[in-house]
Amino acid sequence: MLLQDDIEASQPIMWRMHTNATVKVDTSGTSATLTIGSQTLTMTILNAPAGAQITTGDAVRFADDPPLPSDAVDSPNPGVTVVMISLDAGTYSLQVLFNPQWPGMASSDFVTPPQVALDSWTLTSHNS
Repeated sequence: MLLQDDIEASQPIMWRMHTNATVKVDTSGTSATLTIGSQTLTMTILNAPAGAQITTGDAVRFADDPPLPSDAVDSPNPGVTVVMISLDAGTYSLQVLFNPQWPGMASSDFVTPPQVALDSWTLTSHNS
């Protein structure tokens, strides 16, 4: 699955994703393996912007997050990991590819989709 976010940011931003999986980031910082039980999935930043790195953290609010409404409660998220990609201010097409690692499949079974501008996506725009 390809997730693409086109970003125009005037200040640094952080892309975030929550998961119940155990997350192991590789040494390049642009790929990670997510595991739940015996099931794994790889997550890769395609054409990673300069300085883009995958990091992880606890599922807690940051000190500078907007305040909750007065009647809201921020419930704990035990067992949840936040996967983050921090980017400097700028214009980006952030593409994150998720590939399940099913038994019996080789890396050659997976195809990296072509880069297509978000406003040009169709049902067939990524067919090879």
